[in-house]
Amino acid sequence: MCEKADKIVFSCPLDNGKKVVSMCAAGDVGQGQGHFYYAYGRPSAPELVFPGKDQPADGAFTRTHLGFAGNTGGYAYAFLKDGYKYIVYSVSGESNLRDGGVIVQRPGETTAAKKSPCQAAKIIESQDDNVIDATLKWKSDSDIQSHGLPSLH
Repeated sequence: MCEKADKIVFSCPLDNGKKVVSMCAAGDVGQGQGHFYYAYGRPSAPELVFPGKDQPADGAFTRTHLGFAGNTGGYAYAFLKDGYKYIVYSVSGESNLRDGGVIVQRPGETTAAKKSPCQAAKIIESQDDNVIDATLKWKSDSDIQSHGLPSLH
C-alpha cells in the first residue's frame, strides 16, 4: 500500500487475502525530512490513507513497545481518526511466533470493535535503522502500555 518511492515500515496482506494494511515512510524520516502514513485497502484502491495529504503528520502516531512472557514482544503503532483508534501491531517470539494485523477500537472501550490479522508468513517489517529510530521518538500510547492490545468481545 506504500507509494513506490516510499519505505515500508510494516505491511501485510490480511487473513481474508483481499486487503493490505501498511505503515509507510515518505522522504528521509531519519533526518526529519518526510512523514509517516497508514494505508489500508486493495493495492489499486486504498480505502483509508492517514493522515490525508492536507493533514499534518506531526504527532499523528504513537508507538508502544509490547512485552510478553517467554522472549515474546513487539510493538503497536496507533492513531485516532473519526472517533476510532486504529492499532497496527506486530508480535514475534520463540517457536517462530509471528503475529500482526490491525485492530479498530472505540476510544475508552477495553475491547476491539474489529480485529484483522495478517497472513503471518507474509509480514514485511523495516530493517532500516533510520526508519525504526524515527518511530522510537513517538510518544507511547498509555492505554496500550497499561492494558496491552485490546481483544475482541
